[in-house]
Amino acid sequence: MDYLKRLIKYVDECRLLIFAGLILALVGIFCNMTVPKISKHIIDDVLVAKKFGKLGYFASIFAGLIILKAIVAYFQNYIFEYTSQKALYRLREQLYTKLQYQSFEYYDRASTGAIMNRMVGDLEAIRNFLNQSFVQVVSIAITIVAALSIMLSMNIFLSILSIATVPLIFLNVKSLAKKLQPTFKAIRTSFERLTSKVQENITGIRVVKAFGNEDLEKKSFEKVAYDFTEKNIKAADIRSVHNPVAGFLNGLNSVIILIVGGYFAIKGKISIGTLFAFVSYVNMFSAPIGNIQNLVNQWQNAFASLEKVFEVLDSDVTIKSPKNGVVLKNVRGDIRFENVYFKYREKFVLKEINIHIKPGEVVAILGQAGSGKSSLINLLARFYDPSSGRVLVDDIDVKNIKLCSLRRNIGIIMQEPFIFSDTIAANIAFGKPDATDEEIRIAAKLARADEFIESLPDGYNTVVGERGVGLSGGQKQRIAIARALVYNPRILVLDDATSSLDFETEAEIQETLKEVIKGRTTIIITHRISRLVVDADMIYYMHGGRIVEQGKHEDLMKIKGRYYSTFKKQLIERANTLPA
Repeated sequence: MDYLKRLIKYVDECRLLIFAGLILALVGIFCNMTVPKISKHIIDDVLVAKKFGKLGYFASIFAGLIILKAIVAYFQNYIFEYTSQKALYRLREQLYTKLQYQSFEYYDRASTGAIMNRMVGDLEAIRNFLNQSFVQVVSIAITIVAALSIMLSMNIFLSILSIATVPLIFLNVKSLAKKLQPTFKAIRTSFERLTSKVQENITGIRVVKAFGNEDLEKKSFEKVAYDFTEKNIKAADIRSVHNPVAGFLNGLNSVIILIVGGYFAIKGKISIGTLFAFVSYVNMFSAPIGNIQNLVNQWQNAFASLEKVFEVLDSDVTIKSPKNGVVLKNVRGDIRFENVYFKYREKFVLKEINIHIKPGEVVAILGQAGSGKSSLINLLARFYDPSSGRVLVDDIDVKNIKLCSLRRNIGIIMQEPFIFSDTIAANIAFGKPDATDEEIRIAAKLARADEFIESLPDGYNTVVGERGVGLSGGQKQRIAIARALVYNPRILVLDDATSSLDFETEAEIQETLKEVIKGRTTIIITHRISRLVVDADMIYYMHGGRIVEQGKHEDLMKIKGRYYSTFKKQLIERANTLPA
């Protein structure tokens, strides 16, 4: 019920509309309750009494009620659809905002399929609940009370007979709800796995085809899809037992009333019209009770979704921008790592890191995969916080700097640049949406991307495919470089920015980067020793989360340690790739 109370707050601003919708629901119920009375008069006062002159009068009232009911239904449906969509908009906006501000640590645990399901499937279940279930609960309650009151006023004995099966119906509903709750939760979880599987397969379809693994992936998908199907069948199996029971109890009720009521009509204790009207009211009374089962299905489904949505909204954001954080101005680019330790998933990936990078210096950080070099950048940009120690920019702890200010001053060029399905201009201006065309062009020229962009059919307005489909690796990397430069950051980070490229393309990008890094504090994260690394002001070699060697290229070559071995090995590899 706590989830329901929280959900109600999202429709609070539409409470007047909801009140109007409930009034309309009452009018609709009044129309329904009046129709059997008009039918009674038509049967008793017109057909039985053979006073056909009154038929037009009662028929006009009957038609008027039907028209009024149709008009009321239109406005009622519109109001509740409007209010449910408004509530859903607020809920979706808050959910998306929460996801935007979540830390890397959250996304390390969450699957894409689960997140997509929160934003689409779970929210749709909540919308159905707000749009249909809420008003149905009110309508059912009022209809049951009104129908029972009229029935009692017509015949107390028949009314008592009518409610004889109600306790059995409620027991059936209670049993259904108890069984469905865990089943719906399991269905939601299984659906998330199914969504994740589809998303992962479509994203990696080129890898699947490259290895000819279509059949293997098909079998893997079948397992997940089968599990989802089985859980839905289980829910259907539960309903298939309880729904016929409810139908039988309602049918039994009607049969009893027809038998006893028919006997009373034959004996002249009640009129035929009264019996007809009473049976109509019995149906109005028992049908909503039967609909409670459908409501239980919807409610259990909605509450399973509410639990998952609020679970996201209630999740802690571990990396928060300080309320009174420092806004960096005139950044020099002085960076310090002071005795930094960093634990990731209960394992230390950085230990005793002490680095000082002076303004304008170029520093290279080398190491094999898993050595901890990329973790340094994650701490600098505050994607994670160190377990102990400090990271400072211009002598200010990054924890005390506003996140947007910190990250706006750090340009990160990653190994696998993400290109959005948008124009090239929009991709370059992603870090600075208000960038002028001139600023975009300047950044592209610095990245040596201007020439190939201009050769495209629509130039900077060319829309690229998802993840940059249609662009070469070098072209995507140049766009990524331009994106990092468009807001002119004082600190530049190259996180294995060229290691995924072939040697020829890498050499071209390296030449571009030589111009780009001038006057900027630059950190080069790599496992490949390039010209930029050789010319760096300082080189740190990492192994097992520690800095095991440091110095300039010449110094490290003299000591003949890990750096020396890596350099020699890569020289041989490069020589072997050259044509004979």
